[in-house]
Amino acid sequence: MDGFDDLWEFEATVEYHDFGRMGYAVVYLPEDLRVKMPFDRYPRLRVDAEIAEFPVDGAFQPGQGKYYLILSKRLLKQAGLVLGDSVNVNFRIADQEAVTVPDTLEVALQGNPTAKTKWDTLTPGKRRGLAHRVSSARTAATKKKRVAEVISTLLEGITT
Repeated sequence: MDGFDDLWEFEATVEYHDFGRMGYAVVYLPEDLRVKMPFDRYPRLRVDAEIAEFPVDGAFQPGQGKYYLILSKRLLKQAGLVLGDSVNVNFRIADQEAVTVPDTLEVALQGNPTAKTKWDTLTPGKRRGLAHRVSSARTAATKKKRVAEVISTLLEGITT
């Protein structure tokens, strides 16, 4: 049994994870669940989660001897959560190869065969990072600018 179809659940406290000059609000994966996860194959285990009844697309990542899931500021605000709150966490292990590509980026890649070929050679993690760069833009103008940046980056070979 690999746990990919299972629904996992635990209670956690929203905590601060110190990462040098930066820090994040996180929930830590309990040890009894950690030993059941395929971290040997996927050190950053992508999950489809729900925290306080809000969807979270992220990954359990290693740090300071534990595995944690970062909670975005947007999620904290939407759910009315602050550090120290107790939350219910439900998750399924996600497809580790999946990449959600914004429509604007997909159109640009289809229109530029050279960029598309280079895109296809990238790891899923690098593709997710570039896709996130585009999808996180708040305005159409910024999305357009970021799509152009991604295409330029691919054509210049910077990401490989």
